[in-house]
Amino acid sequence: MHPTQRGYSDVSEYRHNQVRYGLAFVGITAICFAVTLVSAPQIDWALYLAGWVLALACVGLAWLNPTLWLLAPFGALGGAILVRAGTDGLDAGIGPLLLIPMLAIAVYGSRRALFIMVAAVAAAVIIAQVATADGGVELNPIWRQDIVLAVMATVLGIVIQDLVTRMRKERNLAEERGRIIEELALTDPLTGIDNRRGWERMIQRAVGQARRHRQPLSLAMLDLDHFKQYNDAHGHQAGDDFLRRVALDWEERTRIEDHIARYGGEEFVITLPNTDLEGARVIVERLRTDLPLPSEDRSSGITCSASIAEWDGAETVRELVARADQALYQAKKEGRNRTVAVESSAERAGFSA
Repeated sequence: MHPTQRGYSDVSEYRHNQVRYGLAFVGITAICFAVTLVSAPQIDWALYLAGWVLALACVGLAWLNPTLWLLAPFGALGGAILVRAGTDGLDAGIGPLLLIPMLAIAVYGSRRALFIMVAAVAAAVIIAQVATADGGVELNPIWRQDIVLAVMATVLGIVIQDLVTRMRKERNLAEERGRIIEELALTDPLTGIDNRRGWERMIQRAVGQARRHRQPLSLAMLDLDHFKQYNDAHGHQAGDDFLRRVALDWEERTRIEDHIARYGGEEFVITLPNTDLEGARVIVERLRTDLPLPSEDRSSGITCSASIAEWDGAETVRELVARADQALYQAKKEGRNRTVAVESSAERAGFSA
């Protein structure tokens, strides 16, 4: 299973944790083994070194290939068993180290992997018992105690795993709930496009991008004329349906990089990145003069007034919106069903409009 499916956001985070936990395990193990070597009557250096090579090799492979992350705890377990055998099975703190890879599996692995690891520990102890029984050699009691450790690790691992699973589910649920709440807070429930709050977030990004890349940026505001009369004549349901059709139609007919939102009531706003005043006028006129009205409603009197303001390269979003809003007011004042464009200062912007 890939690390991103085990709660890591990406591979780099996984590797960072792999190194951190790996160094902690190696450090604790080295201290315990150093204490053991002081009093060890006999050391089998082949087994001792083989244990370290196995553990470090498995951790290294898991670091290089994150899909093989299970090699790390299993390799550490095998290495601990080999090192214990190489130090004559002394009980100077080595046995409890077997719990560390088991707990790692409990926290980051599956229930199946945990049982496999516990079975591996039990099998190693049983094999050692059988191998020494035929030769009349009594197995060091500390080896038999590993069975007890394995049972303890199983119970503790299952408890930890259940807690971790529950915490992950609660975290994922909270993240999903937060994402849904944020999406709802930024979406207009009637039309399904962004609301004013969602648009304000996007326009800030658009202005920042235009400033960084020294590109033109235009803002269009469109208001449906005589919508109140249409609403009164046909009912609120018909009015809502019309607003939904307008939002869907305009969203489909604008470019991918454009951003349309419902600003409030029957007023919409469109952000037009990398678009100067003339380019914005072409887009807005196409939308404004071809409203998605049913044939029976063509004589309803609904038209559209629009305004266009080009960002001057220095003004704030509030100032840009104020200019567009003033231009829309002028379009209404001059008789509606028209577009009023506000010129920008190309010299301040630093690009040719």
